[in-house]
Amino acid sequence: MTRQHQATAELKALAQDHLRDIIAQLAPGGRYQGGSRAHYLVSNPMRRDRSPSLCIWTGGTAAGGFKDFGDPDEVKGDIFGLVSYLNGKPISDFAFAAGWLRDMLGIEHMTAEDRRAAAESRAQRKRENAEAEERRRRHGEQRAHQVWMSGRLVMPGSPAWRYLEVRGIRLDQVRHYSGDLRYLPAAEYWMAAEWGERIEGGRRQRYKVRPGPRFPAIVTPLRNAGGHLRSLHYTFLAPDGSGKADVEKPKLIWPEQLGLSMWIAHGPSGLNPCDADATDGVSGPLCLTEGLEDGLSAALAVPELRVWGAVSLGNLAQQPVDRPCVSEIYVAAQNDWGKAEALKTLERAELALARSGKPLARLPAPTGKDLNDTLTGKD
Repeated sequence: MTRQHQATAELKALAQDHLRDIIAQLAPGGRYQGGSRAHYLVSNPMRRDRSPSLCIWTGGTAAGGFKDFGDPDEVKGDIFGLVSYLNGKPISDFAFAAGWLRDMLGIEHMTAEDRRAAAESRAQRKRENAEAEERRRRHGEQRAHQVWMSGRLVMPGSPAWRYLEVRGIRLDQVRHYSGDLRYLPAAEYWMAAEWGERIEGGRRQRYKVRPGPRFPAIVTPLRNAGGHLRSLHYTFLAPDGSGKADVEKPKLIWPEQLGLSMWIAHGPSGLNPCDADATDGVSGPLCLTEGLEDGLSAALAVPELRVWGAVSLGNLAQQPVDRPCVSEIYVAAQNDWGKAEALKTLERAELALARSGKPLARLPAPTGKDLNDTLTGKD
């Protein structure tokens, strides 16, 4: 590493250490969201945002990276680009960002001892953060399992049953349904909760001032390759089940999603992926969908398929398809993935999935936005 590269890496690390201060100075009033992809959602001060749409990630080596979902081109960059962007400069103006950060951090006045102390402090925080993240992951996994166990089976007469029925899906007609869905009569919509911050033990802690409103919800486990429930996918419903709840984002995931799957249908064997892997001769086609309704629609239409929900296009590439129970892969592509960026993500995901050596094909919905639109006859 050259001296210049070393100086840039040091400046980036120091800036990441002070990311909260940078955000507070350049884009105050943001909303923090924890989890495996912890981030701030802030309003872009360079325009009059109606709602926060600039996402700044806070964890790992990518801390300070951002994407502006409110921009037509969805501008994105690293922490240097962030500083330039929020100062109204081109994101490529590294010289401006570096100068601004050196001034803000007081680097010109740091001694060699100051730099060593900063590096040691950074390493200590990294260890502490890793330990805290592991505790958070274990707690989230335990809590998700408890919530799922407290749920009810989705039965006729419930808002959950009606919601699926309105979408052309009767669970009793999905021949190889996994049985994983649960119904919660009154789940908290935590995105609408009110939060405060306080300092405890030298650390900034968030606490809930007021819980969010409650709605009926369908919860579906997100499982890792070994079948362990690691997270939950929530679909918040209108009180009568006639549609989704009237909230900003009626579908949420907690606490994480990367590499996890909704096991929606097990195919003709009726065996979950782990049991199927351990059974000679049990191998068949796998259909990967994004959402729950899409997955149930595929399972209803083609019972021969094993069906998993990847939850999001970005998680598609992380699906653990290289296993004995999968003979071939079908990607149920949504027709609203037509944007250039979405198509690139889809193509990258297909390349990643194809590395398993399994035959792969893309299955776009014949009509409508997705397979559920096709099932219900929407154009």
